Amino acid sequence: MNQDITLNIHYTIPDELWEKLWPEIQKLNTNGIVHSVEPGGLQLYCENNTLPEQMWNDLISEFCEKASEILVFPVGDACGDFPCIPFK
Repeated sequence: MNQDITLNIHYTIPDELWEKLWPEIQKLNTNGIVHSVEPGGLQLYCENNTLPEQMWNDLISEFCEKASEILVFPVGDACGDFPCIPFK
């Protein structure tokens, strides 16, 4: 199973929003999920696919829910139904 996803969180969101997201990103990091801010969105992945599938799904779902509350727009898979649009 591939444990990676690119979310529709564009690198142009303001610093104050990144600061609010940081505690949620750190929760992912403590579970072995690495993040990278890319032009296509926030990439999350687990090196060596080490998380059980259900745990990966739960952590990503919880992160998307919290991030949606913080950013006030729906956060999800940028390769799916959630386009990654520059912040205005």
